Amino acid sequence: MDIGWLESFLALVEHGSFTRAAEAQHVSQPAFSRRIRALESWFGEPLVDRSTYPVGLTPAGVKVRAGAIETVAALGAVRDEIRNRQRAPRGAVRVAVTHTLATTFFAQWWARCGDPGPVPCVLLPSNTLDAYDALFHGGCDLLLAYSDPALPLSIPVADVEWMVVAEDVLAPYAAAVADGRPGFSLPGTAGSPVPMVTHSQGAFLGRVTERLLAEQDLHVLPIAQSDFTSGLAALIGAGMGVGWLPERLVASELTAGTLQRVGDPSLTARLEIRLYRVRYDKVPARAAGVWHRAAELAAEDS
Repeated sequence: MDIGWLESFLALVEHGSFTRAAEAQHVSQPAFSRRIRALESWFGEPLVDRSTYPVGLTPAGVKVRAGAIETVAALGAVRDEIRNRQRAPRGAVRVAVTHTLATTFFAQWWARCGDPGPVPCVLLPSNTLDAYDALFHGGCDLLLAYSDPALPLSIPVADVEWMVVAEDVLAPYAAAVADGRPGFSLPGTAGSPVPMVTHSQGAFLGRVTERLLAEQDLHVLPIAQSDFTSGLAALIGAGMGVGWLPERLVASELTAGTLQRVGDPSLTARLEIRLYRVRYDKVPARAAGVWHRAAELAAEDS
């Protein structure tokens, strides 16, 4: 077994494409494919359903994915400890946080969750699906993630509980021109579609955007795609097109007036920021304390 095989397998799961996963790992596609085949040979069973796009997982692949996440994370932690590259605070709460919330919401919120002083933590930025996997398989104590009440995720709810700690709004934005007006407007026309930068449909915010687009006849033309939300914000700010962004990201990272909201309220989606944990009897005491403090803060802010 080569740990690189597991890392390549997880990259394939994340990107859904042999080509994109190979590019992300900076290897040729034939070399990447050999890694996946070697892993399948080691397990003695196909792990990937190559007949679908994006590629799917076989039942065996689903099981291997869960184990691979834990194995790669655990070995990485041991390696970092041995190399003295990681000095995790003693008794830290491990918090998986989706990338956008890690840069826009987490710090100020976490600072309020300590009583009386700050609670030691290890912040684990992740994409949404991997963050849920980490929660379900013991890779973190708490999970902070966006949720779309109109588009619930298919997750096993029997083993977890959650609370809403804050809200956000996903809305379309465009770069402001010299007079402060947005450089683009919606809905566009069939003859003159509006250029759009967007998340992929596999990303959480991409799925929410797709839900909004499916309900409208906007005439947009995708010209750039990325699952890095701050990167999309930069592309929008550079005048490349319209894009859907969380309101908190626009307020926290961009100079006032750089971006302007476009379109009417029907093009927006209300997002909940939820805190998740596994059932109380499995949560460490310090994480349970944060949970109860978060519930108090949510009640105060409501």
